[in-house]
Amino acid sequence: MANHIPKKVRKPGVARDMRLKKQAKQARSIATVSAIVEAATYILLRDGPGGYTANRVAERAGVNIASFYQYFPNKEALLFHIIQRNWEEQLARLTPILGQPGRTHALRLRDFIREFFLIEAAEAGLRGALRLASVDIRDSEEFRALMAKGYGLTRTFIAEAVKDGSSEDLEFIVNFVVLVITSFGERTTDAKPSSAELIRQADLLSEMLTTQFGIA
Repeated sequence: MANHIPKKVRKPGVARDMRLKKQAKQARSIATVSAIVEAATYILLRDGPGGYTANRVAERAGVNIASFYQYFPNKEALLFHIIQRNWEEQLARLTPILGQPGRTHALRLRDFIREFFLIEAAEAGLRGALRLASVDIRDSEEFRALMAKGYGLTRTFIAEAVKDGSSEDLEFIVNFVVLVITSFGERTTDAKPSSAELIRQADLLSEMLTTQFGIA
């Protein structure tokens, strides 16, 4: 899906490099990066962005600060790496749903929204921390490219499901569907409803969208 991290005023400054300085390929390197990611996730969940520093992450991960900077040029790059990993895991779960053979577009959309809501519910705590901490990276080229993947997935599906309409209509529908699903999904999962209630809400939302836009 598209970016659903609220935009905030960002302080002017030099653009950060979000790329990993070095790809972890050997078992030891992979273990080090995993430990750093796990430590950062723990700190974000427990202390929020205020406690998220490179030194604290390195200490929690059991590595020296030099090892941290061997892979990540800054703490923003680590944050982006976490977001990217979570986003790609989401896309891996959601993409096959929209391409299910032998099922109507309406059923695919329903299943998509159900799964999206369940994913959002499972990641509500981390999502909240990332939402607050990621303000400084949302304007980066890497972040925009990552969000574009989700938008492209939705656009391809909507273009197939809504074949009668102008390109202007298509862009409006895609933007509207993305906004409604992501915004509603975030708000409702922040409230920690039961899985049964989430499914019920997802089904009602999909019924509203399929009816409004003639998705069958």
